[in-house]
Amino acid sequence: MNCKDPLSLSTAVLIFAYGDKVQSTLKPIAYNRKQNVVLWHKMNERVLTLVQKTKLPYFISDENTQQGVSFGDKLSHAIQSVLDRGYDKVIVMGNDSPGLRLPHLQEAFMELQDKSVVLGPNFKGGTYLMGISRVSFNKEAFAKIDWQTPTVLEQLQALYSAQNVAIMAPLDDCNTKSDFEKLLHELPFYSSFKSVFASLIFYVVARYSFLDHYYTNAIIGFNFNKGSPVLE
Repeated sequence: MNCKDPLSLSTAVLIFAYGDKVQSTLKPIAYNRKQNVVLWHKMNERVLTLVQKTKLPYFISDENTQQGVSFGDKLSHAIQSVLDRGYDKVIVMGNDSPGLRLPHLQEAFMELQDKSVVLGPNFKGGTYLMGISRVSFNKEAFAKIDWQTPTVLEQLQALYSAQNVAIMAPLDDCNTKSDFEKLLHELPFYSSFKSVFASLIFYVVARYSFLDHYYTNAIIGFNFNKGSPVLE
């Protein structure tokens, strides 16, 4: 995708995710607190690298910039903030789907050029990715979805039943230790991600060289962003 292409310029990616320390508190997956911060730093780092590869403009909405009381309020406000910057389409993603690859984002981008809405379902009734166009987005209705429940996908499909919706292949989300354990079985034997996850989740003594490098970076959090604006 060429960021100079008019279609690309009309589409932005929104990373809607908490920073390392907040996410670590909400989702204690790893063996201990320090290792858990490193785990979510790796997850956030991976998502940012992936989005940068698309060459699309992107924004980060985290605990420092999200506005509203409920999850739906915060998500709706973040999407509206991107649209208010002049973009016509927004691809929304989190940090908890390690199976997400560049081809998935490229597919979402292409589908969103013809469709009003793109939904990437997970296996728990929710979504790992959403593509929303300006013409289809209703901030109030979107906020009223029962987010973080097993009926999210069903409610989104009902909300956009009159729209031209594309459904992508499902992927797993990782929100619990058992989710990560399942992921470990599915990753290739020589995957570097697999060895990192195993060391953080199961080992009593973590790999100190890894921790020395990444935990130092982890205190910076997810807001280093390297040039793309954080939503206000």
